[in-house]
Amino acid sequence: MIQTHCTFRNALLAAFFVFIVALASFAEGAEKTLTIGIALDVTQGTLSSRSPFTLTDRSGKKLSVQRSVVFSITKPGTILVGKTPLALPVNISGKSPLTFEKTAYRGSLRLVPSKSGVNVINVIGVEDYLRGVLKMEVNPQWPFETLKAQAIIARTYALKHAGRHRDQGFDICATQHCQVYRGVNAEDPRSDKAISVTKGMVLTYRGELALTPYHSDSGGVTADVASVWGGNYEYLRAREEPFASGSPYASWESSFSERELTDAIRSLGVNVGNIVSLTPENKDPRGRVPRLLVQGTTGSASVSTHQLRMALGPTVLRSTVFEIYGSSRGSDVPSVSPPLPAPPQANPPTESGTNRSLASGEDLIITLTQEGAFSTEELMDMLLHPEKRQDYVQKALSRNKRPSLPVVPVPSAPVTPGQAFHFRGKGWGHGVGLSQWGAKSMAEKGWTCGQILDHYYPGTSMKKVY
Repeated sequence: MIQTHCTFRNALLAAFFVFIVALASFAEGAEKTLTIGIALDVTQGTLSSRSPFTLTDRSGKKLSVQRSVVFSITKPGTILVGKTPLALPVNISGKSPLTFEKTAYRGSLRLVPSKSGVNVINVIGVEDYLRGVLKMEVNPQWPFETLKAQAIIARTYALKHAGRHRDQGFDICATQHCQVYRGVNAEDPRSDKAISVTKGMVLTYRGELALTPYHSDSGGVTADVASVWGGNYEYLRAREEPFASGSPYASWESSFSERELTDAIRSLGVNVGNIVSLTPENKDPRGRVPRLLVQGTTGSASVSTHQLRMALGPTVLRSTVFEIYGSSRGSDVPSVSPPLPAPPQANPPTESGTNRSLASGEDLIITLTQEGAFSTEELMDMLLHPEKRQDYVQKALSRNKRPSLPVVPVPSAPVTPGQAFHFRGKGWGHGVGLSQWGAKSMAEKGWTCGQILDHYYPGTSMKKVY
């Protein structure tokens, strides 16, 4: 009974904290404050900083720490910091960035009770938050107008989704579920400048914050949001790209055995027996396939192509722009993944004298990150140890690496059980909103940040909210 009461009280305190932060966040004319869930359900961890910092618990009890301390859960609602017990929630503040498990964060940290431990939360202003996001989403060496556009939509996305994780005691998480965030470790001078010159700028539609999803490469045309997640947003319709993107993901090939497809489709709650054929139900003029008709040995069903893509793996079935072919090879033949791009030259010359040929380096890492190819631990290790990046890229691709298959060019041909299905497609990502490679191409052609955003989110307006 006592434990139940404590759990309820802790949940109430966490909810009250989020409510207070929400009120402060939306004060007129002030920079917004966000709460970012950087680690969930932890039972122990290390806190450190370059200068002394202070922990303050629920009762006002304070503990000063010189450089580093380990905390652990002792009982519900209480942590042990060194040898000192503190009652949750606990606020952590200092003059220098605070580090939790080797990643440094601006602002302050907070420990709030969770189901099986504590959630570690970063309380931070929007602009400093974006400094830990932008490099994880787009290459800082890309054209500056592209970086400005990315800063504006990332800011809009964060503010629009504030409160998404309210039941866990924070606004948004630090993973690709919201936006990938890695604190001070991910900051970059060019990204910082793009954030600074667009400070407080967001996209709005009819006076409200717009939805601003984005992806790596549209494959030539963006997707209508209704065909991916549902909903009716006039500014998230299909838009043709005005220029070729120059993306290394402009085309790809992949194959799946009948068993792989059957298992993936069953994971969506659809059971039609062993898969016999896949047929696009409809297709837009540029080849995007919103839904597939699945014919199995015991029935047929319509499935969302986006959901199937997530089930098969977004690093393998890279987009919903594809053709399907039958293969005469058996199910023991492994599936196909695009070859790894050639490594970049060291500082290749360009007209501007800057290195823009980084497609196989940071661009590949960024795209793989967006698609969830790396674990949180791998991302953190890459940030701390850049020399390990290529090893992690190879591991991520090898998890789904598939040697090439000869293709019998018979689109949507039925495949007998035990055979394989071959996909040949374009682009990478869900396809809704801004295409990052498309935005890069536009900026290289002289388009401004405003023109890029007008193209991908037509009818929206830029507004400075603080």
